[in-house]
Amino acid sequence: MEELSALLALSRLDKIDRVRKKKLAEERTRVAALFEGKERAANEAEERAIRTFDGFRAIEEDLERLTRMGGAVLTIKDADYPPLLRELPDAPLVLFKKGPLPLPREAFAVVGSRKASFEGMLLAERIAATLSSAGITVVSGLARGIDASAHKGALDGRGGTVGVLACGLDRCYPAENWTLFNAMAQKGSLLTEYGPGARPMRHHFPERNRIIAGLCKGVLVAEASQKSGALITARLALEYGREVLAIPGRVFDNAYKGANSLIKQGALLVEDVNDILTSCFPGTEVHAKRAIDMDGEEDYIYKLLRADRLHVDELIEKSGLGAKKVMAVLTRLEMKDMVSTAPGGFYVRKA
Repeated sequence: MEELSALLALSRLDKIDRVRKKKLAEERTRVAALFEGKERAANEAEERAIRTFDGFRAIEEDLERLTRMGGAVLTIKDADYPPLLRELPDAPLVLFKKGPLPLPREAFAVVGSRKASFEGMLLAERIAATLSSAGITVVSGLARGIDASAHKGALDGRGGTVGVLACGLDRCYPAENWTLFNAMAQKGSLLTEYGPGARPMRHHFPERNRIIAGLCKGVLVAEASQKSGALITARLALEYGREVLAIPGRVFDNAYKGANSLIKQGALLVEDVNDILTSCFPGTEVHAKRAIDMDGEEDYIYKLLRADRLHVDELIEKSGLGAKKVMAVLTRLEMKDMVSTAPGGFYVRKA
């Protein structure tokens, strides 16, 4: 019996928990010996679960489907299995992967609310882009909101991005991320412990979150309410001895209560990317962007925006330049990729 098939079989035994599965794999040279009857498990319940497993045909079919879709399998016994993830007591025995980006030895997670604000998503995208440009791989869960923004920001940088799924590699959830899903399969990497065809079940998401936390040196919660699943990732990161960081938000806004609570409990407050680098990647340098020429009016409007979004009417009132002039300046700043429009007539700084 091939060792790959045996590890896949062991990973599918529901009556043995993940911690025991990892120990069974680590304690022997060949897991296949258990299924061949050449070695015995530690107790009768485990031995019975192994002896009665009858899913080898399904494993062969899944491997065939994986080959057709251009995916690959990585096991905990492989040399390129991520070392930080291997430290977890319940590390997955098997990972299914698609995409050209190798799994990094060190990475950083950016997570947050699915119902994030425009500013939160823009900030997550900007931070992820900066980290990736410095060669740091950004990991997230490919959910809508903060996750998707982080992936978009990191996709084209040197570090790239890894999306950890709560379903099989042949499913995109949520469906609205289909374009991003395909782009990551072409330029980044998609990763999951669930075989082809697996649907995104409710209990898969916290299980997925442990992989996100386990892969990374640190986890940044960019924006999260007190009910956000991102807090599960943060809690797991703490359990695994990873750094937990958070971006503060408005104190009376429920959308930021989860992130603010993390800071009260000791998470590192992040004001800029340097806080992340100092904490998790000391010695890593971020090269400054090329300076962009702005005339006096552009510089004036740009500085008025500061870090918060402003409505165009407020900009007109504050600037005293008149509506026609302000709109012309904003158009030029958009063309220079210095500002971005937000729904409802708002503008936000991008750099």
